[in-house]
Amino acid sequence: MEINQTVIAKLAGLSRASVSRFVSSNNIPTVSDGNKSKKYSVENTRKIIQGVCDLSKKSVTDKVQVFYNFKGGTGKTSLCYQIATHLTLMGYDVLAIDLDPQGHLSTSMIGEKSIDLPTMYDVLVNGTSIQDTIYPVCSGLNLIPGNLALTRLEVPLSQKTKREEILKRVIAPLVGEYDFILIDTNPTISTLNMNALAAADHVNIVCETQPFSLSGLGLLLEELKNFGSEMEKSLSYHIIANKYESKTASAQEVLGALRSDYKEHMFQSVIRKSEDINIASKIRLPVSVFASKRSLAFEDIIDLLHEFLEKFTTDPKDLLGYSVVD
Repeated sequence: MEINQTVIAKLAGLSRASVSRFVSSNNIPTVSDGNKSKKYSVENTRKIIQGVCDLSKKSVTDKVQVFYNFKGGTGKTSLCYQIATHLTLMGYDVLAIDLDPQGHLSTSMIGEKSIDLPTMYDVLVNGTSIQDTIYPVCSGLNLIPGNLALTRLEVPLSQKTKREEILKRVIAPLVGEYDFILIDTNPTISTLNMNALAAADHVNIVCETQPFSLSGLGLLLEELKNFGSEMEKSLSYHIIANKYESKTASAQEVLGALRSDYKEHMFQSVIRKSEDINIASKIRLPVSVFASKRSLAFEDIIDLLHEFLEKFTTDPKDLLGYSVVD
């Protein structure tokens, strides 16, 4: 994976000149000397953005982030993949956990090798150390894979005491090792998904801008409310509008209804329908690495990434009431 200065500047939310000055003053090497576009490795991209953005002063407020919807096809796995990989490029240390037996998040990250790797099933049923299931994807990004073994988890998990809290206890030792832990769930109402919700600091509900997704959203939120009540936990959530097509009346109506009915829980960023999102999963790259800078997916993912960080990271100076002058 090689990233150029234009993309780095977009990720950092700064001018390319700022990035160029930092690179020059710190002698950050390119992937290949003489490369006209000055591309950088993942490790050096992280170093550049950490430096120009001074991420060391940022505090993460909600580490465990769950991507959820019990309706299939909403695009939650694709967005989980994009957020995980772009947070990594931004310099954050990320652990992705795949709780879907289909394993699409895993194959997007490491390919077909995920089929034979240990999963959360091995941790929760076989007593495997969770550290032994962690697979290094690239600098700053690790994965606990998912595969068909997870289909065998429901029965043994449902027979355990305090069954909804097992995952939270298991991942607790990892929380201090990462800036973010992103969990991709399967599209069902299952004990495993309830575990993910119980472990979550925040739930990201990915809603396709189609009438059926909107009607199912009400049921989903009712389930969240009931589960939170049972667990004596207030579930914090936001909704991401996905696969939006501005030319269709139904998509416009659904987006309008979402912003009207759930305005306090909506990400303002909207992810428009784009083939680049699908291509990204297929070729196992973040959209910012390969897509045109005029790509809808590139623009939308960057907007969502920045809004995500605005919501879930805090500069200590902001807490003290200081004003920051650029």
